[in-house]
Amino acid sequence: MRMVDKVAAIRVFPKLVLTFLVVLSPLYIIGLQINMSGLKNVNKEITHSLSSRVNLYMELLDNDFGGILLTLQDYINDEDLMKLSITAEIMSDVEKTQANLRLKNHLDILNRSSKFVEEASVFIPLIDRTITSNMEGIKDFDANQFKAMSGPLKTKESPFLFWKDRIFVTLVYPPSSRGKDPIFVAAVEISIPELVSTLDSYTNEGGGAVLVEKATNRIIAKTTLNAESEIIMDQPELMESTDSNATRKVDVDGQSYLITRKDSEHLGMSLLMYVPTKDVNQQLASHRVWLIILSLASIVIVIAFSYSIYRIIHKPLISLLQSFRRIEQGQFNHTVTYPLKDEFGYLYEEFNSMARKLNVLVHEVYEQQYRARLSELRHLQSQINPHFLYNTYFILYRMAQLEDNENLMRLTKHLGEYFQFITRDGTDEVPLEMEAHHARTYMEIQSIRFANRVEAHFGDLPIGAAAIQVPRLIMQPIIENAYKHSLELKSKNGWMNVEFSLRPDELIIAIEDNGHEFTAEKLERLKQVLRANDGFAESTGMINVHRRLKIKFGEAAGLRLSEGARGGLKVEIIIPIGERDQ
Repeated sequence: MRMVDKVAAIRVFPKLVLTFLVVLSPLYIIGLQINMSGLKNVNKEITHSLSSRVNLYMELLDNDFGGILLTLQDYINDEDLMKLSITAEIMSDVEKTQANLRLKNHLDILNRSSKFVEEASVFIPLIDRTITSNMEGIKDFDANQFKAMSGPLKTKESPFLFWKDRIFVTLVYPPSSRGKDPIFVAAVEISIPELVSTLDSYTNEGGGAVLVEKATNRIIAKTTLNAESEIIMDQPELMESTDSNATRKVDVDGQSYLITRKDSEHLGMSLLMYVPTKDVNQQLASHRVWLIILSLASIVIVIAFSYSIYRIIHKPLISLLQSFRRIEQGQFNHTVTYPLKDEFGYLYEEFNSMARKLNVLVHEVYEQQYRARLSELRHLQSQINPHFLYNTYFILYRMAQLEDNENLMRLTKHLGEYFQFITRDGTDEVPLEMEAHHARTYMEIQSIRFANRVEAHFGDLPIGAAAIQVPRLIMQPIIENAYKHSLELKSKNGWMNVEFSLRPDELIIAIEDNGHEFTAEKLERLKQVLRANDGFAESTGMINVHRRLKIKFGEAAGLRLSEGARGGLKVEIIIPIGERDQ
């Protein structure tokens, strides 16, 4: 419920903006879903592309190197090679020359059979010559290279031999010579630049590839300008954790990559192609930028449209609302103007007409209410005058019978001051000093009447309180009520106390007695009588005082009832103090 109240308290302009944003939010969500779907599709396509390129490149290498290996195997049956390796000593020079030329021609064919062949050579120790497919044709025998080429391969799984940063595929005949040198070695040098160039052609900008020997993780070739390959190959777990022909996402040194691996069972090598995921997502960057631009533009349009509605509808409503508040404050002469003749123009004209009528009616009601309250105040004051007459004459009669002249003189003096005060014509307000003197006079009269039965105390006025203007006859009726309904029933130990206290914003006169069979039920009934506020109905002195204070000072004034410290009734007269009373 509190949340509903908070939402209801939001002003119109924010409500308009929020409403339009809520209406447009499905479009934002759909756009975001389209973007996320596009990202998934792009990732899927790139993964498929990586896998396709890896398979295609590895298939190319399998075909080319497979052909090279088969061709090398055919050299075992080459007649010219066998003669030069075994019977060269008995061959004539012409026969040797012809055999060399035919052998070089075969090597040229092997060299041209694949773009990955850098040079094809045959090392023949018997003739101390090396026949190659390059321009030299026949060159001097290199014993060191022959020894390196005829050495055993490091692994049985790989056909490649690495020597001086060069890569070779070799054929040693015979394959096992029991410590003897082979009669010939056929070697094909692989073109590393061609491998790199082909790898470059199979990779996209930002991506890379690396061809490694599977058994040792040694790099055979890698794409240019790709320092990532070194970083990736420093992670040996990638070779173990990445399945062949599978694509996975890995993090290396804080950078995320998509990596696809393909193994060649025949060649004993693996190809890893990778692309940074940031390059993948970069393809959707423009879509995100346009989505952000669309969102910002939508918000600007919503705010502009809401503000236009605010100017057209809300602003005239605010002006009308402010005018109603001025009417609430009593400014009935206030009028509003509106230049247009639309619906608001009609409302403004009707408001001005209503304000004029209210101005007339309020003045009429105010005058009538003022007269009614003044009449009620006079009526309430007149009710107090006859309350005390018959008791005073009865007391005088008894004192005269008893010839109690001293008390008779005191009583007649007090009676004279008493009736002089209540019958005096003049204003309805008197200084607190005069009102307190009258109440004290009344208590002196009652003290003579209830001698030895009631102990009465009357406190002094606070400093600065004597001149405060208060309504006439507000204390005596309360004191009279205490004697009449409580103290006169006590045969002894009666107690009455009057105290004054002055606060910054109010004057409090406390009148307290020690009561007679006073209960909480009686206190609650008295409070209900005061709250009833029955207007001109006949009422007691206490109710009259309460009513007069309410009429004079408003709801902040009146009587406050409570149980006193000695078990009787405590009545506090509350009089607000304004600037007029200071």
